Amino acid sequence: MRRFLVSLLLLLVLGTGTACTTAPSGSGSPDLDGMLARLRTTTDPVEAENLELAIRHIWARSGRSSIDHLMQTAVSDIHAGDTDQALSVLDKVVEADPRYVEGWNLRATVHYLRDEYGPAIDDIEHVLTLEPRHFPALAGLGRIMLALDDKKMALKAFQAALAINPHLDSVREEADSLEDQVAGLPI
Repeated sequence: MRRFLVSLLLLLVLGTGTACTTAPSGSGSPDLDGMLARLRTTTDPVEAENLELAIRHIWARSGRSSIDHLMQTAVSDIHAGDTDQALSVLDKVVEADPRYVEGWNLRATVHYLRDEYGPAIDDIEHVLTLEPRHFPALAGLGRIMLALDDKKMALKAFQAALAINPHLDSVREEADSLEDQVAGLPI
């Protein structure tokens, strides 16, 4: 698994990551491709914020009311602090639609909140397999790697997220701090 993530991150950092060739739920649309391309190049912070919101909205669309309802329930459970129930609901989401990117992403977030880093990484692997340009998942992977004290992998994940969305200010700050910390070490 870790070798897969390293390979994927290297592809993304080097700029050879591409959209998935199949069309999982919430990705593969021409609008998404154009928005992600524009997000990389815009210098207007308002446009960048609007693009990021639109991209996240596309990823959030499951196309199925039953999945949407389960996702809303999971979010409510998370806000209520009931990560056990949220995880149970999200297990149903990924079982019902294993190609729905945000089901995996939200489940990874819940695992992260529970300090369950192995399962969180596994879920992020699913996200990145379905949508290699999922910059929130890459940023989340960076934060998990920081929690595991793997600064080199955290930096790679942050750099990959920034290659897709250079407007992630907190991720840029974390990456800049890590660059200083790992300076001179092979990455």
